[in-house]
Amino acid sequence: MSNHIVVRVDPADKELAVKVATARGEDLSDLVRRAIKIELARLSFLSPEEKKALGILEAPK
Repeated sequence: MSNHIVVRVDPADKELAVKVATARGEDLSDLVRRAIKIELARLSFLSPEEKKALGILEAPK
């Protein structure tokens, strides 16, 4: 990946995110990328297939 986003977060939030990523055996970038994808899915910017892959269920019609 070659695109970068720089964000500022509260030090406590960063520390917690690093702990979660480490516990999952991934790096912080992976955690943040997944969090962004999940938010995009919840806002319906991703396809149903992408939502399913992220564990986001469609609301019953």
